[in-house]
Formats: sequence, structure tokens, C-alpha cells
Amino acid sequence: MRFYTPPIRTQLEYEPHTQETRMHHIRRQVLGLVLTTCLTPMLGLNAAHAEAEWPSRPIRVVVPYPAGGTADIMGRLVANKLGKAFPKVSVVVENVSGGATVPGTMAALRDPADGHTLLMASDNTLNINRWLLKDVRYDGDRDFSPVTVLVTYPHWLIVNGHGPYKSFDDLVKAIRAKPGKVSISVNTVGGAAYLALDNWRRENGLNFEIVPYRGSPPAVADLIGGHIDAHLDVVGSSMAHARSGRVLPVTVLQNTPLKEFPQAIPQNDSNPKSLNARVNLSVVVRSGTPAAIVDKLYAVLKVGVKEEDFIKTVDMMGLGTVMYEPKKAKAFLQQETQRYRVLIEKSGLEKQ
Repeated sequence: MRFYTPPIRTQLEYEPHTQETRMHHIRRQVLGLVLTTCLTPMLGLNAAHAEAEWPSRPIRVVVPYPAGGTADIMGRLVANKLGKAFPKVSVVVENVSGGATVPGTMAALRDPADGHTLLMASDNTLNINRWLLKDVRYDGDRDFSPVTVLVTYPHWLIVNGHGPYKSFDDLVKAIRAKPGKVSISVNTVGGAAYLALDNWRRENGLNFEIVPYRGSPPAVADLIGGHIDAHLDVVGSSMAHARSGRVLPVTVLQNTPLKEFPQAIPQNDSNPKSLNARVNLSVVVRSGTPAAIVDKLYAVLKVGVKEEDFIKTVDMMGLGTVMYEPKKAKAFLQQETQRYRVLIEKSGLEKQ
């Protein structure tokens, strides 16, 4: 049997092809350099022109919650301030609710990164969903650029206004005296309130049941009806019931007390054994939005939060104005993502 042996070519036989290839690569590199040099100023001018013309079409404020809630009310205030600052364009609020805020979030991400679409984003949207949902389809830190952390939602623990508990200590004593018998409700599984209660229970060796509801109204109704012992709620959601005496706030989950409800003792957020929950509402845009446009949005809101209608609404709902500048907001929200990661890992919750 004979084997085929390819002929051996000399260096001279390869050289013409090698030289031609080298010259071809050199020509392409030179052409690329020329094009880059010529186009870069044009691209810069186009970007600068787009920023100077912004806003050039209607601005959309996406609220991933139903109409009438806190995020919706704040979203409409944001839209009002933008409409006042830019009267030549319309500003619309669009509620895309449900699905743990994912549908609304994805709706905002489908629009160009040009500052014409804003999202009212909670902790669930930006920090919690990535650790709790199996198929979240976005990354809050990667896919969004914050304009600002707008407000915080103070939380409090409320009991039946005519029930056996008259203070936070009364409730804690009952939990210790009757392990597993006391029930405290929250508005959703895996949210900030749930994670705060779970952490407090674990840090203090307490044994009580956390009961999830679909929103505040049914939970408060069951509290007033005597079906649960306490409820951890956003202050603004149950303030009317507290004013009427039907529920009694026994502690507020922040350092500062509430003037209207002095019996609600404040917690110490520097103490890991305290019952703490900081919940934020941020205004964000799609990542890639020019920094100059983000700064313009922030400047409008910075003025708007000082106006009387904004101040009155925030006070009425028991919210706290934050207004971090964009860079500080981004650093803070990235820290919150990692804080929630730890809380969810410790809670043992499985991805849903």
C-alpha cells in the first residue's frame, strides 16, 4: 500500500500569498482608522444634538402597580413636574400592573434608552426579584440607570385598636409566652416587610407565624376582625384606620418617631436585632440613556419635591423624601441589591 505525501513547498512559494494577505490587512486597518477618525465627531454631534433636543416626543411614566396606590400617586406627581417643566410635550402615566412588577418593567425596557420612558421602581423591581424569581428576564443594576431614589415607604406594626395588645412590648411578650400561636401578616411573600419580619424572628429567637396576604386591605380587615394578631404595613396604607382608632400602631420601623403617633416606638436601624425595613421608590430610566438627560430629569424633580403639592402629598401619605443624585442613587441601590441577597438567602425562600 502506498501513502500519498503532499509536495513540500518552499518559503518562496508561500511568500507572494503572505505578502498579499499582509497588505490586505494593513489596508483594512488604515481604512478603519480613517472612518473612525471621520465618524467620531459626527457621532458626538448627533448625540449632543439629541440631548439638546430632548424631550422631542411624549414622555411616558410607567407604574408597574395598579392605579390608586402609593407608587401610582407618586408617579403622577413625577409626571406633573415633568409636564410643568416641559410644556411642549405631553407626559402620560401608564399602569402596567401584576406579575411581581415584571410586565411593567419589561414594558419600560422595550423603549429606547433616550429618556422618554421612566419607570417608578420599588425594591422588588430593582433589588429583590433577581434573587426571588426564576425567570426575571432583566437585571435591575445592569439594565436601569437611576435618576433618583425618590422617597422611602415607612412601615409600622399595627394591632387591633380594641385588642389585648397595647404596646410593642405586649406583643413581644405574647410571642414568647405562646410560641407559634401569634400571627403577623404581611402584604406579600418575599417582599421587604416579609424579609424584615423573618430576620427579626431569626435574630431574636422568636416563634410566630408570618401570614402573607394579597395587599393591605384584606389584611387590615382581618386584623380589625380579630383573625390575626398584628400586621406589618406601609404607614400610608393604614393611616386612616389608625386615625380612626380601629388599629393601633405599636412600633415604626425607622429611627425617627411619628409625631402623630407617639405610641409607635421607633426602631434602631443600627441594631441587627431590631425590626427594621427600609423600602424605596426610585425613578429610573433604561441604561444607556445619556448622562446629560438623566441630569436634566434629576434637576426637574429636585425642584419639584420642594413644591407645595409634593410636600403635602408626602406628608399625608407618611412618606420620606430622599432625592439622591444619580451617582449616589446608583451606588445605594447596588448596596440594597446585595443586602436583600443576604436576607433572602438566610430566609430559605426558594425561587418562585
